[in-house]
Amino acid sequence: MKKVILAVMILTILSPLGAAGSRETVAQTPVEIYTFGGSSTVAPIVNGALTSFLADHKDVKITYETLGSSTGIKQLQEGTLSLAGSSRELKSSELQAGLKPIVIALDGLSVAVNRNVPIANLSMAELAGIFSGEIVNWKSVGGPDAKIEVIVRDETSGTYASFKEIVLDPTKKQYKKDAIVARENGELATKIAATPNAIGYIGMAFNHIVEEAGGHILTIDQVVPTSDNVVNKSYPISRSLYMVSIGDLQPSIELDFINYLLSSRGQAIVAENDFIPLP
Repeated sequence: MKKVILAVMILTILSPLGAAGSRETVAQTPVEIYTFGGSSTVAPIVNGALTSFLADHKDVKITYETLGSSTGIKQLQEGTLSLAGSSRELKSSELQAGLKPIVIALDGLSVAVNRNVPIANLSMAELAGIFSGEIVNWKSVGGPDAKIEVIVRDETSGTYASFKEIVLDPTKKQYKKDAIVARENGELATKIAATPNAIGYIGMAFNHIVEEAGGHILTIDQVVPTSDNVVNKSYPISRSLYMVSIGDLQPSIELDFINYLLSSRGQAIVAENDFIPLP
């Protein structure tokens, strides 16, 4: 069940009434209010698209709440949201409950290190060792004799889940328990740049935050994290970004918005926000 609030916009029009004054004519225009929410990674795409989408839908107001993928999906199921953004794959239980993921863009997760870490490449096996806490010193992977400071996203994040699914799950490892936690990609990128000996992962769209602060992006298994390498599937830490609905969407404002995201204009907005349009 979607949550739609019907509001009323009051329009006051003043018209002349001779020399005595003016007449007020009041017209009521219904405005439907919708709430979407979820992944912070998906947020720039949705908010960018809403600006132009709502320009053609004057009788609609839509907001997107940045909650994290898992919280957004939970609130979608509870009926608080009518669409959820997700940067992780849906769980089998969520699919069995009738949720439908719709791919709106592609993305890669970059691995970044602080400026004082003089390495350029890590293997997937080394990443799994570092983020699980089995590798704790940079000298073990060709770096200096220094403790590795691991920075991760919080557990509600789709980026947290995606990195775990791609890097840790194949080796049956879990995240180390004493990692530094950041709530958003931007916060994580800033912490990598500010924390000596740090390593973390971010959506590729946020690479510039690390680089502008002097940190650098690693190649993984000698593959550079680029859009082309995500599309051709040579970069190993790649993912899809989703909007999630409850079942197949029927004609509705939600369906109109999804179709807009998948249109040429919507995919141009994906690219403008440094994500990867669908091939």
